[in-house]
This record gives sequence, structure tokens and C-alpha cells, in this order.
Amino acid sequence: MAKSADTRRPSGKDSPRQFVLGLSIAEFGLLLIGLGAWDALNADMRVLMYVSGSMCLLSGICLIWLDAIKLGTANNKPPSTVNGLYLGRFKLNNYTFDAYERDASGGRREFRLVSNPSVSSAQEAAFVRYMVNEGHIENMWPHMSKQIEEDADWAFAE
Repeated sequence: MAKSADTRRPSGKDSPRQFVLGLSIAEFGLLLIGLGAWDALNADMRVLMYVSGSMCLLSGICLIWLDAIKLGTANNKPPSTVNGLYLGRFKLNNYTFDAYERDASGGRREFRLVSNPSVSSAQEAAFVRYMVNEGHIENMWPHMSKQIEEDADWAFAE
């Protein structure tokens, strides 16, 4: 049975709604300012167009600015805490990963990745398999690559 793609709308910080709304309001404000320059309107109407256009433009710019601030702070969030040995940070495919080696059940150790933006367990396993199969583990942690590859066996289990 084929897996269907997740078509849910993005929510919260991933939603482009505020940016699009700000852009639309700012464009509407520019349209009103442009219409205010039309000679067919009387002076009172022209002033009203300029004032309302300026207010819309400023409101739209504020919405865009607030969205940019929210996006900037969302990307600088500290990674979630993991109990274990911190191995380092690296970037791969527009994700920032913090690598850990932690205790698992049965007295074993596990190699785990915490990412920003966060990924599902299946995506984490895919990243670990990729790193092991392509030799990136050996390049990043040559002194402990064999141990890490053994600790990453959970990613290869079905």
C-alpha cells in the first residue's frame, strides 16, 4: 500500500499567512497612494487616499517585519536537551544537527541526532543511514566511528 504525502496546512511558526497578509496590505496601501495622485479626485478624497494608503503600507510593513523577527528567533532556538555524550554539531541539507551518544535499553548505547528544524524518527533514521553508508561518520569522528556505527544499528532496523 502506497504511503500518501502529508498535505496538512502548516501551522504556527511555519505558516506563511502573516507574511502574505502583510504583503497584500502593503501592496493595497501602495495602490491607494497611487490612486491619490489621480487628478479626477477632489482634494479631500486625495488626502484621504494618501492617509489611508500610508496607514495600510505601514501596517503591512509591520506585519512583514514581525514575521521576519519570528522566523529569525525560531531558527535560533536551542536544541532540545538530550541526556548523553554530546559529539558535535553539523549541517546537512539545510538542517542543523546536534549529535549525541546516549544510553539505550539493555545497557547499549545509541547514536542520536537532534535537528533544527525538527524531523520525525523515520527522517532521523534516514539521515543516520545516509551518514553511515556514505562514510560521513568516519570523516567527522574518526576516533570513534566504529563505535558510533555500532550505536546506530537502530536506524537500520525495520
